[in-house]
Amino acid sequence: MALFDKSDSDNKTPSALDLEVAAAFIEMGTRDDSTPVKPGLAKETLISLLYQQADMLAKSGQEKQSSTLFEFAMHLSGNNPGNAVTEEGFAHLEQQARYLMGNGRFLLAAKVYETLVKTAPGNHSTHQDLAAIYLKLNRQKDAQSLLTDLYNTHPLEFVAADAGAVKKGTLLRVSGYDKTYFKIGARANGTFRRYRRGGHFMLTHLLDTDPYDIFSYTVSADNINQNNPDVQYGLLLNTIADADIEFRSLKSLETYVKKHVKGPIINHPSNVLKTTRDNNYLRLNKVGGIRFPKTERFSTEGITAQTIADDIKTAGFTFPFIIRETGTHTAVTTELISKQTELEMYLNNISGESLYIIEFIENASPEGHYTKMRFFAIDGQLYPVVRHVDEVWNVHGGNRKTFMKNHDWMVEKEKQFLKNPASVIGAETYALLQTLPDIIGLEFFGFDFTLLDNGEILIFELNPAMRHSFNHAENSPYMRPHLEAISAAFQTMIDQKVSRA
Repeated sequence: MALFDKSDSDNKTPSALDLEVAAAFIEMGTRDDSTPVKPGLAKETLISLLYQQADMLAKSGQEKQSSTLFEFAMHLSGNNPGNAVTEEGFAHLEQQARYLMGNGRFLLAAKVYETLVKTAPGNHSTHQDLAAIYLKLNRQKDAQSLLTDLYNTHPLEFVAADAGAVKKGTLLRVSGYDKTYFKIGARANGTFRRYRRGGHFMLTHLLDTDPYDIFSYTVSADNINQNNPDVQYGLLLNTIADADIEFRSLKSLETYVKKHVKGPIINHPSNVLKTTRDNNYLRLNKVGGIRFPKTERFSTEGITAQTIADDIKTAGFTFPFIIRETGTHTAVTTELISKQTELEMYLNNISGESLYIIEFIENASPEGHYTKMRFFAIDGQLYPVVRHVDEVWNVHGGNRKTFMKNHDWMVEKEKQFLKNPASVIGAETYALLQTLPDIIGLEFFGFDFTLLDNGEILIFELNPAMRHSFNHAENSPYMRPHLEAISAAFQTMIDQKVSRA
């Protein structure tokens, strides 16, 4: 006996089983008896129950059993894993996949995404979601090959301006895929999201993309020079921001720009390549009144820990100094090394290809406080971001909820810095910092600094790979207007450059 007995071949009338299911719903009080019975109601009900049961099994950790039920439900719904789905069903399936990923059902989500990427081989978002899930499932090679194949065959993706917006122009947005990767991260509410790790600055809070037609090109290996994106656009927006992580992508883009681009560019790749820490040390120390800690790069591949330690000593570094793997941010690999045993322990656990050794310059106040200020430079103008104060040398924003909130004067000083930076750091210092956009040659970048007792500006970091968000404003509302000013300045820059083009 067939599982679903249909009344006719084209399934335009409800089957006996459809009518029975409808009657059961009416008895349960979940259906109005005046509602017409839809052909296939019984099948839809079974599929829904299978999905729910699969989800319950996944929640209890029974991923394999859950996966089997989920695959069965997909077969019944016509969305067989590994086979393409109709265009009509794509949006529903994509919504389902994102729900599963967001709720941590990664094995199930992978099955749905595998169907989606087969259906839409040029859809960047679904490929990136699946790559992040593969990474979460410890399938690194699958994640890499999935994206490598995508960018080799479909490096260009187009998103039209929102239908309800007044169109402003067309952008070519460029990103890179060299050492960048996509991963799954947890939100504060316990759900999960996919995000890009490293190498780029995000447009999320910088630019309202709705009024723009956007061509997005992902540079992988040298595809941009082998497969020239022959499209018309008013502005090339380069979001590749880290010359250590995306060196090869920047070099490929540099070649492309020299050959093909005559119009305006945000962040020319040649100038992004100059913002590595070791290069910043070489060029910024030539500016009177500015000090950048001595920084050198040391290769680690195939080199013993003892040899690296000897090379560091030969280069003239003395304890204490800062060590970090190249291409890392948010202090995940950063340590202050005070003695030989600490250095040996660090070197025996490195995983990257190279590392930075950075001179440690003591900059604590007499009270033992460390200060880090940040500016964004946008189209030649400086915009204050934060003025953090902490008890430890490696100042980071998390202290805002702990240390800073207990000291009103620190908060007031930050408010003053945000409203009038020159009143806090001095007019001459502010004027000197305003020369940096011309020196750096980028339309968008950020830098962290403090002031030394002798009046010198100690710059810790300078590059475009700094994230703009409103996270701090949630606990410090006084920051919001200044963060909004940053967003507005970036938006204005893009609008003006496109309109001129």
